[in-house]
Amino acid sequence: MTEPQEQKLLWLNFLKAFTRALVQINLYKPDHPQVRQALDEGQRVLAQLAEAGTGDLSVTLDNDKLLINGTPLLSADKLPNSLKNLYARFRIQTITFAAGATGDDMLAICQMQAHKGDGKAFLKERGIDRITLNEAIYAKVNADAPAGGPAVVNPSSSGRSAAAAAPAAEAPKVAEKINSQAFQDAMTTVVSRVTADPAEQRRVMEILTSKFQEEIEAAVNRALDGIRREKKKVENDMVRAESVMSSLADGVVVVDNDGKILMMNPQAEAISGKPLAQLSGQKIVDLAQIADQVVSLAKEIKSSDKEDISKEVSKAGPADVAETVKKATAIIQNQDGKIVGTVSVPTDTVKMKQVEQLQQDFIATMTHELRSPLTSIKAALEIMSREAPEDQGARGILNTAIRNTERLNSIITDILDFSKLQSGKLVFHQEDNAAGDIAKEAAEAMKAWASSKGLTIAVRTAPELPRIYADRRRTVQVLINLISNAIKFTPQGGTITVAADAGRDALANFVFFSVTDTGCGIKKEDQGKIFEKFVQVAAGEKVGGTGLGLAITKAMVVMQGGRITVESEYGRGATFRVGMPLFKGQGEQPVFEQLPEVKQEEKPWWKKLLGF
Repeated sequence: MTEPQEQKLLWLNFLKAFTRALVQINLYKPDHPQVRQALDEGQRVLAQLAEAGTGDLSVTLDNDKLLINGTPLLSADKLPNSLKNLYARFRIQTITFAAGATGDDMLAICQMQAHKGDGKAFLKERGIDRITLNEAIYAKVNADAPAGGPAVVNPSSSGRSAAAAAPAAEAPKVAEKINSQAFQDAMTTVVSRVTADPAEQRRVMEILTSKFQEEIEAAVNRALDGIRREKKKVENDMVRAESVMSSLADGVVVVDNDGKILMMNPQAEAISGKPLAQLSGQKIVDLAQIADQVVSLAKEIKSSDKEDISKEVSKAGPADVAETVKKATAIIQNQDGKIVGTVSVPTDTVKMKQVEQLQQDFIATMTHELRSPLTSIKAALEIMSREAPEDQGARGILNTAIRNTERLNSIITDILDFSKLQSGKLVFHQEDNAAGDIAKEAAEAMKAWASSKGLTIAVRTAPELPRIYADRRRTVQVLINLISNAIKFTPQGGTITVAADAGRDALANFVFFSVTDTGCGIKKEDQGKIFEKFVQVAAGEKVGGTGLGLAITKAMVVMQGGRITVESEYGRGATFRVGMPLFKGQGEQPVFEQLPEVKQEEKPWWKKLLGF
């Protein structure tokens, strides 16, 4: 590969990582593994470009083209909306990444998407000096004017004679004179140059003075009108914010400039549990001495008309209660950042969610702790089975125990994967893979179990299959889950077929895996339920297990950009088809096509599926 091609590939890799970070920051927290992975990749590519002697990296969006360091790279229609929206929203033409820019620097510009104000000020406040934003500046040059030559002035058509131009030669002297005079004297000097008649001079001065006063009054009125509108806007914002905050509670407490209680209405007395006579003159923070109360108070209570006051708020009361109350209410803002409303839930509901979070953390820890002893138990049973005497009864008991440990391990795996999905810690490493090898690996892993139930597993792959863009381990797990499901619901003597073939027509960008069984099938009314969590239905009867297998399988497929469907006729088996996207390489084709489009108003499918 030639040097320019290598440089171009590095540019594309950086844009891929940077754009993924722009998208992922809207889905996850800044310290999420997906976000950090994209930021670290961007920093690594910038370091490679610096080592190659490229220096700063300037990314310019000019009309319909994206340019890197002035070199056209991609057309604008191939760019994701997240990148184009960043340029349009902050009126940026060029983003320059200086040598040494870090992942934290790129994190700041990703977080800038949610900022309402100026992008440059946002970066400056956070001390980001290795990434700069430049606005578009255009200038038109008169092609007819000689370079560096004097300006061409069109002849006047006023009919002035050559003699009339003589006073113009004295213009610099007049300019110097009036520059050192007061306004009234300067006006007199100018008027005296117009006419020598004293009466005419007085009349011209009156007219000019009158017009000047009219212009000043109009300008002052225009300025005052803008100030009045801004004043009314501020007053309306304050009234609206006070109304919203007042609607949050019935109780009212009035304090002086030192925070001492002056007045309380009956509702506030009921909340505090003490009458006004007992609390009057005490500081409001003393209310927080009661175990179940929280007080939030501005650090600067006094109003000031000369300087800005502090925005800090001091809180008093138990930390856990304060956190619960805070999480029970969300502020609603308009596009200008002004408070227009609130959303609140009962605090006992918030407590319930906190308990659910503790439950999820416990499940994740428990499954990890159970796996180690279970692995040891299974290994011991397998050794005992190999060394057991030719007693078929004893060997059968050991084999049953081994199968039960495998089933328990499968349940723990499902619970652990489900916990990872809920916490957002299930990370996918997609790369170039052969579809046929994945199908064979999954089938080979399940042949022993199928043989123990008297079932046959067949593998059929189309010749010259395109390569896919997928996480190999997770995709094998998807197929193993489907084959395991087929083994459960296929009677002895049945056949399970694992196939792989290329998509056609509108689905030409996918390779499809299919798992077909000769089991009992799935009723039409049950087919819409099988991908839900904690649901497991076949032939109208519930089967043992967690009911998480197909829910996790679908989430793993969709999170890799794939799709999954089921076709079944009751009593005649079922076919599950999994489509995985093709691997498109790193050439001219931008890899942005695989990035999900962020829609703020709608949750991702897998979050809806898993109920969070």
